[in-house]
Amino acid sequence: MAGQKNRKHRGITLLEVLVAIAAGAVIFGLAMGILITTNQTANQAMGKESLLQQTQLAMKEIRSVIEATVWPEDLATSLSAQTVLLFSKERLGIFSAHNPKGGQFAYCLLGNIPIFITKSGQAGEARSAAGYVRSDPRTGQAVSSFSLPTDKLESSIRFSYATEVGADLQPVWKENLPAGQKPRLIWVELIVRDRERKNRQGQPDEVRMTTAISL
Repeated sequence: MAGQKNRKHRGITLLEVLVAIAAGAVIFGLAMGILITTNQTANQAMGKESLLQQTQLAMKEIRSVIEATVWPEDLATSLSAQTVLLFSKERLGIFSAHNPKGGQFAYCLLGNIPIFITKSGQAGEARSAAGYVRSDPRTGQAVSSFSLPTDKLESSIRFSYATEVGADLQPVWKENLPAGQKPRLIWVELIVRDRERKNRQGQPDEVRMTTAISL
């Protein structure tokens, strides 16, 4: 009877303590792994959403400039020889009434605009970015500009043009138009990449946005 009583009330052995500690460590590790994965997924989603919002804002600004196109023959003012209509894959030169300086229209050259990025304590970096330069059409001098990227974003833009529809009633797209020809539709593709944030495939996060603008 005394032996049975001792076995019933014996203490916890060292092996049982070690097993409990090991089990606790495994459970803790699993919980931490799930938490880290959840945080990474949440950060990835937030970064993608931020990139999308910046791309949408840039496209809205560029679209506003193009939609406010004014044709030269409608302008009662002298123009600089440099401010001519330009419709190419890489650059788009138009007169625009969007947010002009001093209540006047402006000449806007859209495309991959050269910019200069500087970081604190580091040398500057030359880069191109989707955007435009607005200039006074009488003098050709730049009065303002717009570009999207910060020091960690890069962007590019390209255009296509349609002056007619084909037999299938679909627009016939061209990458360049000859001088004097005006498009009826402009196709804009804007690509924005995050230089620092990677997706699950190890590639930079990217947002690609397209739109068609009728003139």
